[in-house]
Amino acid sequence: MDAYRTILSPLGAQTAQDAACGRGTAKTMSLKPVIGLLDNSKPNVAEFLQSLEEQLRARNDSYEFVRLTKPRSAMACPDLDAFATQCDYVINAVAD
Repeated sequence: MDAYRTILSPLGAQTAQDAACGRGTAKTMSLKPVIGLLDNSKPNVAEFLQSLEEQLRARNDSYEFVRLTKPRSAMACPDLDAFATQCDYVINAVAD
């Protein structure tokens, strides 16, 4: 195999050195991980995300949460890039 080829895994596994350097992520992890909750504006999604946030807070109070609601479920999310830069993780909720 050519020494200049790199095979990437879709699993997203990182070496300990990569994780320590913060490579492979768009945002370096903050002291309090920020979890983004993305609401697609369909019925019951807001209630589901509220319950999920409460359960996650009960498990670990060091999380911070930010929310974004799409204006319409069938539209693209206009602020998605700005939202993503604020978050360490994003939960995208979809419901009908």
